[in-house]
Amino acid sequence: MGNAVNAGGDGASGGSAVLAMPSEPSNVDPIMTRSLSAWNIYYAVFDGLTRLEGDGSISPGLAESWTSNDTQDVWEFTIRDGVAFHDGTALEISDIVYTYEKILATDTSTNKVAIAMVDSVEAEGDNVVRFTLKNPFAAWLSQVATIGIVPEKSYEEKGDQFAEDPIGTGPFKFESWNHGVDYTVERYDDYWGEPAQLDKVTFKFVGAADARTTGVESGTLDTALIPASQVPVVESSNSATVIDAVSNKVALLGVNTTAGALQNLKLRQALPIAINREQIITELLDGYGTQTGQPVAKGVTGYIEDYPVPTYDRGAAKKLIEESGYDGEQISFQYASSGGDPTDPLVAQAIASDLEAVGLNIKLVGAEQESQSLTIANHQVAGLYLNFWSPSSMDGDVVVSQLLAGGPEDYARSPVTAKLYLDQQAASGDERIAVYQKIWEWNTENVSNISLWQIKNAFASSKSLKWTPPVDGIYRAYDYSQTNR
Repeated sequence: MGNAVNAGGDGASGGSAVLAMPSEPSNVDPIMTRSLSAWNIYYAVFDGLTRLEGDGSISPGLAESWTSNDTQDVWEFTIRDGVAFHDGTALEISDIVYTYEKILATDTSTNKVAIAMVDSVEAEGDNVVRFTLKNPFAAWLSQVATIGIVPEKSYEEKGDQFAEDPIGTGPFKFESWNHGVDYTVERYDDYWGEPAQLDKVTFKFVGAADARTTGVESGTLDTALIPASQVPVVESSNSATVIDAVSNKVALLGVNTTAGALQNLKLRQALPIAINREQIITELLDGYGTQTGQPVAKGVTGYIEDYPVPTYDRGAAKKLIEESGYDGEQISFQYASSGGDPTDPLVAQAIASDLEAVGLNIKLVGAEQESQSLTIANHQVAGLYLNFWSPSSMDGDVVVSQLLAGGPEDYARSPVTAKLYLDQQAASGDERIAVYQKIWEWNTENVSNISLWQIKNAFASSKSLKWTPPVDGIYRAYDYSQTNR
């Protein structure tokens, strides 16, 4: 294991940092694109009404305070005074209304589904914006944190070229985007909040894991996410260190419950207990994982403390398969053979081996990560598939929506989970957590998908860079400082 370092924000002011990203976002227009890679840049250049901190907590953003009605379907946000965009124009309530209405009016925006519950957004006086939702939604504060506000006038003038020269209110302003290479921002000195410590941050796109490791060792990168297999390499380096960090990422085995032999409930119930999670975590992930029986990680709203993990029992799994009447029909198992985590092929082979050991006829089908993601998004998986979920909103709502309540990974389409999904949106506090438990229990019984383990991230980092690893793995550039620049 690496040396745990957790020292963000106490370094010297000034200097620069180069932060590696495994992939380049296809777009960084906050109206059009919602993706994990784009959020690294959004959180530097733009602000939402709230801010989702690296530990998953919510703090004020452009809104200094907020209220909701008892049913949580009407929310009002009071916007702070003195906020200016990077071009010097003042933030107006109309810019906030425009941003949300523009997303809702744009069918090609991947953000549209995230705020589809908005019935209306309107200005209330000079400093309050009101959202009326179509249904109660307890997680609205997390959702608005992920929507970067744009200036209406500039966005209308630039159109689809806005992303090439964006203007936000964030702690950094855009400097350059060298497509395929890097994206650079510089500190915005007139920022409304606490100013960023670094003068300049470059997000460098480095797809190969070994290149990221080498880059940190050589000093061309300041930090990068690395696979567990490369932790020993960095630990032996004199110039870099390893930072271990819990994450919100859970590995899952998806199941098309409507396909062939997988339609049989007894056969599906054999799957969770046929997989030797402990052995895979120890031997393939070098301990960088914790077994779980629920699809959200500790720290994400919806996580149930002490929720049971299926006990590995090869004999019991064999018995269930015999009782299912399984006739040896081939079951396909799709995974990312390239472009995903470097351990994905080995993990897929280990799971397939476990399933074959209890009598199943498994056919491994590897594909490039982008192709695999497209197959999943289009609801076209033929059998089993290896996937991961890490909700950037740090709320289980999106996980339930996608896996168990009508989303592209929900093959069961159960009216039970559809109703429970709406129940959790309308509930709050302990009542909401109780609904999540019912959802996880339904999934445990019906095996619509199989939770495997919560991932622990490993970052290679230069010893001079001070920062706190975020649980969602997304960089908060304002949280970084250097001690020697």
